[in-house]
Amino acid sequence: MTKQLELERPRLLTEVVGERIREAIVKGDLKLGEQVSEAQLAALMGVSKTPVREALVRLQGQGLVQIHPQRGTFVFRLSPEEVTHLCRFRVMVETEALRGAMASEPVRLLKGFRQCVKEMKAAEAAQDLPALARIDMAFHWNTFEACPSQYLRSAYELLRSQLTALRYRSPITNAVSSHQVLVDAIGDGDVDAACAMLTEHILENETRYRNACESA
Repeated sequence: MTKQLELERPRLLTEVVGERIREAIVKGDLKLGEQVSEAQLAALMGVSKTPVREALVRLQGQGLVQIHPQRGTFVFRLSPEEVTHLCRFRVMVETEALRGAMASEPVRLLKGFRQCVKEMKAAEAAQDLPALARIDMAFHWNTFEACPSQYLRSAYELLRSQLTALRYRSPITNAVSSHQVLVDAIGDGDVDAACAMLTEHILENETRYRNACESA
């Protein structure tokens, strides 16, 4: 059957609106803790309030907004304790995913990591901080793409959006060196050393993430 007969499923307006709001939160156009107005967002995007309201409900499920009845809707902002919980959860999920990926897809894992480090070098040389934040996220997501457990991927999805927003607000300054040592450990096939380095790498981010939330 010819592909000319196939129809693309039209994108729902709610999906488009949600992507625009998500991008505004992640990249900092909307500040952490800022109150957002359905009416103002609808006016800015030239849509009714209904798709905006539906989009905000979906974004709440991603942890990007908090909806409080009688008070309004706010961009997420984490307390110092919540940042600590987030980082510790990352350690548990990412180290387990790394063990699974090294056991099942070591070649794919290394290929993805090395490509990310290559892109990091170019972004670091250009001092392109938004690109570094994006590549940093891709580097860690690569672990889950090479990991066979869908449950670990689902667990990481719970915090992926918040992490992306925090990374854009506190881009890592030693991206290449801090990720290259992890790649080297994986290349040596030393699972325990790689997990120890990953744990240290994740926990080093805690102060930066706290500062990002406190300065919002």
